[in-house]
Amino acid sequence: MRSKLSIPGIFFVTVVLLFTSSSAIPKPAGATAMAAWPFSPRLVPGMPGVPNPVSVAVAASASDAQCREYSFPVTTGQAGGAAAKIWGQLCTDDPARLGEQPVQVLIHGGAYDHTYFDWPYQPDRYNYVRSMTRQGFTVLNFDRLGYGHSDHPLGASLTFDVAAFTVHQLIQHLRRGSLGRPFPTIVTNGFSMGGLIAQVEAATFHDVDALTTHAVGHYFGAPRSLVRLATVAYPALLDPKFSSRPWALDPTYLTTLPGRRVVFYGPPGTYDPAQLEYEEKDKDVVTATELADIVAKSYTELTQRIDAPILWTLGEYDQIWCGTTDNCFTDPETAGEASHYKAGLFTKYIAPDDGHSVILGLGTTAYQAEVVSWLRARGIRGVR
Repeated sequence: MRSKLSIPGIFFVTVVLLFTSSSAIPKPAGATAMAAWPFSPRLVPGMPGVPNPVSVAVAASASDAQCREYSFPVTTGQAGGAAAKIWGQLCTDDPARLGEQPVQVLIHGGAYDHTYFDWPYQPDRYNYVRSMTRQGFTVLNFDRLGYGHSDHPLGASLTFDVAAFTVHQLIQHLRRGSLGRPFPTIVTNGFSMGGLIAQVEAATFHDVDALTTHAVGHYFGAPRSLVRLATVAYPALLDPKFSSRPWALDPTYLTTLPGRRVVFYGPPGTYDPAQLEYEEKDKDVVTATELADIVAKSYTELTQRIDAPILWTLGEYDQIWCGTTDNCFTDPETAGEASHYKAGLFTKYIAPDDGHSVILGLGTTAYQAEVVSWLRARGIRGVR
């Protein structure tokens, strides 16, 4: 996909070349209690195993939805890929409607985990899981490989092709009934790197009914944007939150420097300053390989192969994406985005009063309403 990212990519690739090492992550355990869950996981032919109900105490959802956690078996490649486990929560307001409700598969970006969509601060405003489940959607909110409660393989193995293939397997677990019941209508919502993964997945596997992405696109390369990204990260091993994790010895795992996450927001007045405390507490890692892989995707037109409708969103004041003017209504980076998709499938939305992390700015309510309205217009409605 197709962003002209070079300086950050070079920076992080340099980090990879300077160091080497690896390890595995211990398995955490606990979660949101679920009464009267109406089905149990089962083995489905062709899938890499049975999703296992788990309980990760620190992962209780802030959404107030009814959620059940699973460890999903996946492989990292279609032929001979390594086995891995992805942690995720399936959430709904009404378990009796599971299978009837459309499912939104939520794909977080770099330096966040699933918490981005299940935000603990002022959840009536910022918690996307709460908003969507209350409007009749089921959501699968998960940690990508290398993040949160999921397995942490060698960071060098985590490309966007691998990420897209693992998301494809999650979608197939849902569609084919691995959780005990098939889910026929599935939409992805990807944020930043997660949006890129949603695009690669849809273009490669053609198994979603629609996709929404925010904070990602083509033709990334404004000098201010490059400088901002190049100066925001350092090795996860040096950060107190991650320094004791065995996988942090792998130098390809990076995180954001303390006090730098304001770059994910717009100017003062477009976000609540209290968010920054939660940003630091709930931040996660990003791998140098994923950041470098943006370069590999930046000169392709893979999005031309997407055959599902797409809602493409940037926050008005996305400092990462619209670095020429710092305003995505006027920035040249956004002008030609529609040309990278098949005719009739692309919808552009600029979220007012928002930065890069669209769901966490003051424009989040308008964005969430736009998602629901856009899906409804394409025949995908919540069921209550």
